[in-house]
Amino acid sequence: MEFKYKEPVAGFSDGLAVLTAYHEDFLQRGQQLLQLVANLKEQGMNEEYANQCMEVYCHYQHATHLHHQDEEQSLFPLLLGNSALVDGMIERLMMDHEEIEDAWNILAEQFRQPDKITNFDALQNSTQEFEKLLREHLTREDEDFSPHARAILNDQQRAESGGKMADMRHLRV
Repeated sequence: MEFKYKEPVAGFSDGLAVLTAYHEDFLQRGQQLLQLVANLKEQGMNEEYANQCMEVYCHYQHATHLHHQDEEQSLFPLLLGNSALVDGMIERLMMDHEEIEDAWNILAEQFRQPDKITNFDALQNSTQEFEKLLREHLTREDEDFSPHARAILNDQQRAESGGKMADMRHLRV
């Protein structure tokens, strides 16, 4: 079986739309991730679950880092300096990124080699922490930060940020 990252976004003409698509994908996959780990804890590892673990690994290993790069390199620079409030929000979001990536790195080691997972309680605790950090971060972005970003960025800047995101992936817009 081949495991390959599939971009959760159809187009990159609007950077804010890209971020929204990623957020929706992360929220949906977060629930699936929690369910997978609950199933593992209840039933143990089997071939189907091992394949799901590898799919989780392939997706999050790319998506989490790409999403943070999208924000840090393509969006945040367009917003910095507009207000002390927005600058403070960006600083907090970047700290979140570090926490989320640290939490993912703990899980990545396990999902990358599902046959070596032996402590399902520890896996469940680490997974719940990762999913909680990511969900809280996405809520902070969607409810607090995004309204400011939408108010500040014009259509051209939104397109520019989407173009930079596509460039990072070596895609054409």
